Amino acid sequence: MSAHEMKQKMEAILAARAEAIEPLVDVQGQRADLLRQLAALDEPYGKAYADAEAAGWTAEELAEIGAEEPTKRPKGRPRGRRTSARKGTSAAAAETPSPAPSVPAQDSTGSTPPVAAAGQSG
Repeated sequence: MSAHEMKQKMEAILAARAEAIEPLVDVQGQRADLLRQLAALDEPYGKAYADAEAAGWTAEELAEIGAEEPTKRPKGRPRGRRTSARKGTSAAAAETPSPAPSVPAQDSTGSTPPVAAAGQSG
């Protein structure tokens, strides 16, 4: 096979590869556009979901009707479920005081001579 034939074969392979990637490039562009649109809706969706919860809907009820929990919640106060759990644990901790550690009494009268270490004469 001559160098010219090898080059033509390589160019044919590269052309087929380039043609095969064109649909991927097109879909990738459309996908990037849709992801940008979806990201733009994350904040208003999170606010609407939080508003629904504030109006009395539970996350379980919203899930039953098909509303998914948002990935990003609006900034502000944490959900009631989290704060009540914290209050419950801190209240329980406040009601049960921990006992004071017991420390043995020391004899400080000096009536007992100090003990010498092994191998030392005192």
